[in-house]
Amino acid sequence: MSYLMFCSFEVGGFPFRMAETLNRYGVETYYIYLGRRGLEHDSAQFHYGDQRPDWDLSNSFQNILSDSRKVIQRLNQLKTERNILHCLATGRNAYLLKMAGIEYKYWSYGSDIDQECFIRVPLSNTPLCKRLIQHPYRVVTELLRTRKSIRASTSVMISPYQFGRLKKICADKQMFFLPHYFKTVDYEKLLRQRTQSKKILREQIGSERYFFSSTRHAWCGFLRDMPDNKGNNIMLNSYAIFKNMSEDDHSKFILINKGPDVESSKLLCRSLGIEGTVVWMDEMKREGLDRYYQGAAVCFGQFGTPVITYAALEPLANGTISISFSNDNDFPVPFYKEKPPIFSSKDPKEIAEFMVRILAQREDYEGLSFKSWLWIQNNCSEEKFVESFLTLFQET
Repeated sequence: MSYLMFCSFEVGGFPFRMAETLNRYGVETYYIYLGRRGLEHDSAQFHYGDQRPDWDLSNSFQNILSDSRKVIQRLNQLKTERNILHCLATGRNAYLLKMAGIEYKYWSYGSDIDQECFIRVPLSNTPLCKRLIQHPYRVVTELLRTRKSIRASTSVMISPYQFGRLKKICADKQMFFLPHYFKTVDYEKLLRQRTQSKKILREQIGSERYFFSSTRHAWCGFLRDMPDNKGNNIMLNSYAIFKNMSEDDHSKFILINKGPDVESSKLLCRSLGIEGTVVWMDEMKREGLDRYYQGAAVCFGQFGTPVITYAALEPLANGTISISFSNDNDFPVPFYKEKPPIFSSKDPKEIAEFMVRILAQREDYEGLSFKSWLWIQNNCSEEKFVESFLTLFQET
């Protein structure tokens, strides 16, 4: 018996990472990315390079991607050859699995349900070519295929805020939950890594203290009213208020040069008078991000849609305090039983006050750092993920 990790949209490199983790723990798992490598969005290639382990079967589809019939035949063939009995899938072409006789559970990565299943951009504010060509095309292709992929699954995993939208797609769909997952290390070892990272980054940016956010910039224009709004303006305003409240003249704020609204964020930094203390870094691989998480005094996630993202949890895995926005789960959606120790707010003044308070109280700061690491250890270690994954499919 083996498992299949299937995606037609490689969001964040997570499907590939899931397959790699499961195989490393002795769970025979195959991986299929149904997209054109080098031409389409492939985060796995960015984060993990051109490695092609034996369990990656994606290349066998590269020459037949435009022929759904051949894709279905190939999937059915692999099901028999590899004894695939269970599948976790994501992306608008997941419905092809059902046509190939492979039942699957569907993991929503966010924008599939938030945007692809609905027309979210106001047509009156878009160019003529988009109103007459691109939107009708989306209705016929993206919307119908994504909804079909979700409906054809045996169950779905969503964030709590997506509950209302899921009900509009399929009213009675069963739901499941898998935790986020991280490589974890002993806390004492992590403390040594944090000390080393702080030293390296201090020399690199020329400051004893810095704050960090890995979140891409998407917060203004038409994105302001979209679920993908990251609310980057909130963390920038928070930092500006913090600097005034604490008379902090020496800290830096490290941001990633990624997203459609980077220039808007730079303009906001200038208007807030913090332009000289903001450092822009190029997008980096995950192992590079860990060093920045470890060395930071505080990290910021996102402040738009209330959801727990990797950008909010990755700092916790590195023993760093995280500030992000997430609501309590008031919906009947499977989720964590214990909330992560993230400071949750959208109020820049409230966030700034928390920053001043926690940084001034060394004992509280160290206690929250340890609590952050411990929550990940108890809820999101790789061992916990593998255990949850196997339990999920054993129950069906």
